Amino acid sequence: MRKFLSLILALCLVFSFAAFAQEPADEPITFEGPYVVTSAGQSADYKMVSTMLKMNKVENYTEEALLSPDNIPADVKTIIIVIGGSSKGLGAAGIDAEQELARIEKLIAYAQEKEIVILAMHIGGMARRGDLSDKFIEPVVAVSKACLVVEDANTSDQLFDTLSEKYEVPMTYFAKKSDGAKVLAEILK
Repeated sequence: MRKFLSLILALCLVFSFAAFAQEPADEPITFEGPYVVTSAGQSADYKMVSTMLKMNKVENYTEEALLSPDNIPADVKTIIIVIGGSSKGLGAAGIDAEQELARIEKLIAYAQEKEIVILAMHIGGMARRGDLSDKFIEPVVAVSKACLVVEDANTSDQLFDTLSEKYEVPMTYFAKKSDGAKVLAEILK
């Protein structure tokens, strides 16, 4: 009987420890600077992200629409790639969509080689979706540590949800472009 009671007591202890044991909470995703902000598609949305950084009093960043391995700051730790195609922006830069895609692919390869983190953003909503913009979305999201997206850019076809699952990239959705500053404030160190 004593062995039986000891066994029962031991099992109760094991189960009580198991009941109180919890998985550690996932660490929140954060990014640290210095940062550099660039565009994938040459829309002016990257300028809006720079404004969001200013609103959050982030000072250790630069912006470069045509960022490449040749002009990336040596001390950068995070590249914020703002996705959104603009035929007007591409024309002003003197490049076409294929040249822009090649630039982004070189930038991504360099970032991976140097272990620079990429944060993807798509703040243009449905207005920045379509054939031109969409060709830049997957290559950037695929290599990002996280992606911040205005909700309506995902509503019609769940492209960002699909890419999140495919590449295991966490997505943070927010209702409107202006909410992006608050979301950035929560993840930037």
